[in-house]
Amino acid sequence: MTASLYDSPTWRGVFHDTELSPLFTDTAELRAKLLVMGTLALTQAKASQIPDVSAQAIQRASMEVQVDPAALSAMTAETSDPVTALVAEFGKEMQAPEHAKWIHFESDPALTAATGLSLRLRQSFKIIAARLGQDETPTFSAYHQDAAISEGVAGGLGLRDGHGTDPVKDIQSIADWISDAAAAVQTQTPADAAIQHQMPHLNAALQSASPETAPLVQAMTLPQMVLGLGRLIAPK
Repeated sequence: MTASLYDSPTWRGVFHDTELSPLFTDTAELRAKLLVMGTLALTQAKASQIPDVSAQAIQRASMEVQVDPAALSAMTAETSDPVTALVAEFGKEMQAPEHAKWIHFESDPALTAATGLSLRLRQSFKIIAARLGQDETPTFSAYHQDAAISEGVAGGLGLRDGHGTDPVKDIQSIADWISDAAAAVQTQTPADAAIQHQMPHLNAALQSASPETAPLVQAMTLPQMVLGLGRLIAPK
């Protein structure tokens, strides 16, 4: 079997979520991060941090360039930092070194990754909210170490300004929300019961992760929590 039943062709009819699953693929993750980088470039140009012509080129390329997720594997293995690997590959694919040198200028990879995740979670929770028939769900933030840039990126992406907040703690709050929502579901099938049983354990792992391991633990647990809740509340 696969490492996750949510990705298994055999178990597709039991665990796969046709609306939510596409938001938790390597391709979706890269597209979200590229969108963040394009918006970041435009924001930094407005703040006179990078040339406007380069920002425009980066933003256009972020919508058009196709990056192979496998191309990020070697550098990510060395650094455990897929954002830095993406910056390097994105710059290579742009084929415009005079502009590519400004990609992700003086920005924190962890905050960019968190902002990209916010975009995917926002879309996920629109689907979840519709299934639950409610409007109140967690809000999602854009993060940057510079307050003005954070505000500009948040405005450009339609997210809340997360400057001064801890994205790890924000994800912990979202995971608590998911766990509580899952616990409130009346299970109908053994698969539902299994998902509901697993949810607090996934949440406990996420909540107890050390600062050094938190991003990796989130990457292993949060998609399963979102997809699990989605299946619990999917129309039967």
